[in-house]
Amino acid sequence: MGKNSKLLYCMLGSAILALLNNPTLSYAKLGMFRGGYGNSRFGVLLVLITNIFSLAGFILLILFSIILIIKNINFKEK
Repeated sequence: MGKNSKLLYCMLGSAILALLNNPTLSYAKLGMFRGGYGNSRFGVLLVLITNIFSLAGFILLILFSIILIIKNINFKEK
C-alpha cells in the first residue's frame, strides 16, 4: 500500500476537482450573485473556470486509475 499512497492521494484530489459540477455547488455558485450568474461577467467566468477544472479532474481521475491498475497487475504469477 505504501507505494500506491501518492497515487491514491492524487486520485482523491482529482475526484474533488471532478465534483465541482455537483448540483449543490452549482446552486451555491448561482446564489453568490444577485440576479444569477448570467448577468455578470465574473459569474460567467467563474462557471467557465469550474467547468474546466471539473473536466481536468475527470481526465486526471481516469489517468491515475489506469496507472494504479497497471502498477498493481502482477505479471510474474502467470
